[in-house]
Amino acid sequence: MLKRFEDNELGESISRRVAYHCTTEYAKSSKSTCRGCHTNIEQNELRLALMLQDEEGYKNTAWMHFSCFWKHPETKKLDGIHEIHNFSKLKPADQEKISTAFENLKVNKSTTKRKRKVSSKKNGNDDSSDEEFTPKSKVIAKKSTTSTKRKRDLDED
Repeated sequence: MLKRFEDNELGESISRRVAYHCTTEYAKSSKSTCRGCHTNIEQNELRLALMLQDEEGYKNTAWMHFSCFWKHPETKKLDGIHEIHNFSKLKPADQEKISTAFENLKVNKSTTKRKRKVSSKKNGNDDSSDEEFTPKSKVIAKKSTTSTKRKRDLDED
């Protein structure tokens, strides 16, 4: 799996040469392959790249189609448009397209990071209305229904 470079993993000369984690441009030829879907990126098509490293620590520029870029897990770590190198060199329509995608990414980030409410009996809160159904209580519920069935079978005999 490819991941972004950590600042402490880069040598001093490398960190000066690659001062960005993400870049964008229009494909110069149709030779590059998308790291997301593994198909060719056509010439003059908008492409985005993450600066990633493999298990051995080698630097890789992972070019991707616009749609494949947003599916990569490392993309979710980007903070905003200011992290995209060459963003200002794009056509206004493509800049708007990327801006909209970042807004959607932020919305998805905020909806997926919900905290689960768990009641604590340490504080003396013993209200059953505050308790949420947890996997532990699910197991207990299954055991209690099984024992009830066994009791019924024994009572019938």
